[in-house]
Amino acid sequence: MIPLHLRISGFLSYRDPVELDFNSFELACISGHNGAGKSSLLDSFTWVLFGEARGKGTDIININQDVKAAEVTLTFKYEGNIYRVQRTLPRNKSTVLEFQVLDQTTEDGQWKALTEKTTRDTQARIEQTLRLDYETFINASFFLQ
Repeated sequence: MIPLHLRISGFLSYRDPVELDFNSFELACISGHNGAGKSSLLDSFTWVLFGEARGKGTDIININQDVKAAEVTLTFKYEGNIYRVQRTLPRNKSTVLEFQVLDQTTEDGQWKALTEKTTRDTQARIEQTLRLDYETFINASFFLQ
């Protein structure tokens, strides 16, 4: 899996929307002061893909009262396809999970929905597509603190 674009809003320490374009570099080092959002950045990957992060439930929504929802969108390349996963958790509501693949056969590149009828079924489809679950992903991708 090669990340292409990440958008974070209202998630843990990221109150305002932040976008990262991974096409502009090949290797990155995440550094910063305590509380700068380094771990939150990594948590955004696990949360969008697997619904798992340090915070449980609504704890992942930024504590600022103006924030209405936590939202993370990840676009990535995997086995020749480009996928997009968007997970949103509005305050006092259920998680919304969307999974899409880019139709590269059309000139304008339309997104084709892979979202299932339930969040649980969509989650299973993401894991089936990646052939990874949360535990395998973090053990293969992260050096935990």
